[in-house]
Amino acid sequence: MKNIDSDGAVPPQSEASRSRRSRMRLSQRSLDSTVSSSPPTPGTLTRSGVSLAELKPGECGYISRLLGQSSARIRLLEMGLTPGVHVKVLRIAAFGGPLDIEVRGYNLSLRRDEASAVWLSHEDLESV
Repeated sequence: MKNIDSDGAVPPQSEASRSRRSRMRLSQRSLDSTVSSSPPTPGTLTRSGVSLAELKPGECGYISRLLGQSSARIRLLEMGLTPGVHVKVLRIAAFGGPLDIEVRGYNLSLRRDEASAVWLSHEDLESV
């Protein structure tokens, strides 16, 4: 929603907000253009209809949606967890600790509650 002055004019955007938006667009483009060295292939360990927190080490899936508050979803998106991306669980810490996952060719650690907000499907949404 744009702010409108009392005379009906829209004030110009600040330089900082324009700069931040352009950096965000550039970051998203670089994430989208990232090509992994080995394309993931769905197998018997691919799970669907579950959250990332429910997977066991070695199981994988494709992100279908993110749940939770908008600030938490934005944080996950900034880490590269976007719909259609292949994720694989590498390790799970004991006693409800964090999960180590592989996403977009790099390893990432997520808290269990963050991982429970990531829902998976069995197919790549980008190829549909």
